[in-house]
Amino acid sequence: MQMLHLLLLTVAVACLNANAVPEDAARAQAIARNTAACEKWYKAEPHPLPFLEQTRNCPCRISTGFPKEFSDGGAVWKTDAGCGASSQPNTCNYHKGAWGCYRHAYKSKGPGAQCCYDRSGNWMSDPHAGAGTLDRERAPDNILNLIQWNAHNKHDVIPWDNCCKDPSMPRDVCQWYYDRRPPGSCTNYNL
Repeated sequence: MQMLHLLLLTVAVACLNANAVPEDAARAQAIARNTAACEKWYKAEPHPLPFLEQTRNCPCRISTGFPKEFSDGGAVWKTDAGCGASSQPNTCNYHKGAWGCYRHAYKSKGPGAQCCYDRSGNWMSDPHAGAGTLDRERAPDNILNLIQWNAHNKHDVIPWDNCCKDPSMPRDVCQWYYDRRPPGSCTNYNL
């Protein structure tokens, strides 16, 4: 909250001193608005541990061929349509730095695991570098599942948009999102 007040004060002083051009003032207002929305979401959002306990650990390594789907011996992982290696370089907008991502969920609704990998097939653990994150509400397999699509957007996508989408957002504000949507951990499955 202190950060928001400091940001708003800085914008007000800059505008009063006529040092801000209208675009800069609008940009600062957008950042302040997104920071406030992110902070409100962060404070209302429960700790991620109960959701993480309902998801499968990511495979630590996958084939550099990045198959459309694969089994880890106990579950099937499917390519994340938003970050498919076969679509490079025009993909991974939500996970800049990843080469490909996969998803797994035990149920058709509720939490799901999203795992992202570098070009060498190594699991990525730093969300600021492109790692996948916990989904409180899994992304639906089919866009026609509007109820699940709406739940995923409400709990996972819109908060990311507010907290992290704009590259001008302070890193510590974006970190609020990753504190509630961590990448989880990985396991060395026999693939």
